[in-house]
Amino acid sequence: MNIENARSNSIKKVLLAVVGTFFYTFGIRMFISGLGLYSGGVLGLSQLIGTLVSRYLLSFDLAGIIYYVINIPIFILAYKAIGRRFFVRTLICVTTTAIFMSVIPSPAVPLVSDRLVNCIIGGFISGFGLGLTLRMGGSTGGTDIIGLYCIKKDIPISVGNLSLSVNVVLYGICMIVFNVETAIYSILFAVASSLAVDHTYSQSINTEATVITKGHGHEIAEAVNRRLVRGVTSWSGKGEYTDEETQVLCIILSKYEISALRAIIREIDPHAFVILKEGVKIEGNYLKKLT
Repeated sequence: MNIENARSNSIKKVLLAVVGTFFYTFGIRMFISGLGLYSGGVLGLSQLIGTLVSRYLLSFDLAGIIYYVINIPIFILAYKAIGRRFFVRTLICVTTTAIFMSVIPSPAVPLVSDRLVNCIIGGFISGFGLGLTLRMGGSTGGTDIIGLYCIKKDIPISVGNLSLSVNVVLYGICMIVFNVETAIYSILFAVASSLAVDHTYSQSINTEATVITKGHGHEIAEAVNRRLVRGVTSWSGKGEYTDEETQVLCIILSKYEISALRAIIREIDPHAFVILKEGVKIEGNYLKKLT
């Protein structure tokens, strides 16, 4: 039964990740593509190449196909460096993103007359979709995968710095090839999208959980090790009011794993006392997971 539940939960996450790619692409195609603006990262680069190809060689939009082709070598990195499950989800999400980029039409007339409003609305919709995809353990490929690969190989560059570097080059090209206005509005879209991603996707928010339990410390620690794949540090304590022996567990995890931790504690010891502290800074051997 547990295997069936796990499989059902995995399928649900994949479907929600695909829904996320739809919103991600919808926000781009419906609100900024028709304005000649560009998203960030590999998709933005694909849009830029697609624009140049359609201008000088072919008359139709190839951004979706170009995006998929650029991600092919990135798929190999995902499979070799990050794991099979993440590779499969990334493959599905990148494929659906490329399909949505090809089939969702870009309106000839902007849905909203004001360019800034288009950037904000499109950015929030797109960012929500991307955040949902990440929250479900998927990825739209691009700089996220390359950044994780660099972390695995101890290459001194973070995902954020890599993404920023790509965007600086991308919007610099936009400024040179098109105009300053195009670059500025594209940056505003990227900022709105980033804010929505941060609000939707809480993976990067580290949380310290201190669990005080009586006689159930080993069971809780074992469940956290097995089901969350998180380490647990424990020590003995004593309640000064009751004068009873207790066990204190310290667990560092991401914010989106808190609900799973609560479920474990309710299942094993509903009377446990839990302290949660968000936004803690961590150095050393701490696993940042995407899945």
